Amino acid sequence: MYVLPGPGSPLLGAGAVLLLVARFCAPVRPERVMAVDRRGARRRQRRERRLRIEELAAGMEAPSGPLVWRAGWTGGVAAAGWCAVLVAFADRPANGFLADPRPGPLFFAVWTSVLAAWVCCRLGMWRITADLDGVHIRRFWAVRCVPWSVIDRVELRRDGFLEFFGPGAAPMAGLFLPLWASRPLRRSSVGTQAADTLTVLSGRPDLRPKGQAGRAVTGGAFVWWALPLAAALFTAAELLRR
Repeated sequence: MYVLPGPGSPLLGAGAVLLLVARFCAPVRPERVMAVDRRGARRRQRRERRLRIEELAAGMEAPSGPLVWRAGWTGGVAAAGWCAVLVAFADRPANGFLADPRPGPLFFAVWTSVLAAWVCCRLGMWRITADLDGVHIRRFWAVRCVPWSVIDRVELRRDGFLEFFGPGAAPMAGLFLPLWASRPLRRSSVGTQAADTLTVLSGRPDLRPKGQAGRAVTGGAFVWWALPLAAALFTAAELLRR
């Protein structure tokens, strides 16, 4: 007959010791190690950014006019290259759509030209303006102003866009060189500097730019440039096939 070990049995004590050893000496899963490393890296990045922003705010003075970030010559080159690729490789019949117009393919070709023109404007004409009221973002239909009251912080995403965090919804803005691409080129990240500056301005009203930005500074909506550009791209693709 088998008898269970009592509370003071040596077998019960040995079993408890073995269970503790198995619990604490079990191999750690690689995914747990990676998760711990990622959390540690995120905490380190947040701490470094907090110190960087505090240092920036300590040495910053209120600008006398609006601050502007815009697409530089690299954005213009990227936009021109995008247009050239579209015209060269657009799918068109031998004599173009206008030689034998059909509603479905013609609508698709026009819509593709409009979309390509919007991408071109997004690459080469984006603009971010910070003034006393908030951050003005140039968009397709209008220039949107995001008030400072709805911005807590601004961060540079891995795709180069600026993302706004706060109690209110705000669109992403800009198209900077991503941080992962700036490091191999040994260039300072303009996008990171812009995000840090906007974060400082959102929390320090005394450091915000003085005055309001007019239309000449913020720029107009993309639509006034995109529609003529779409017509030019469509016409160029048609003439290239003739």
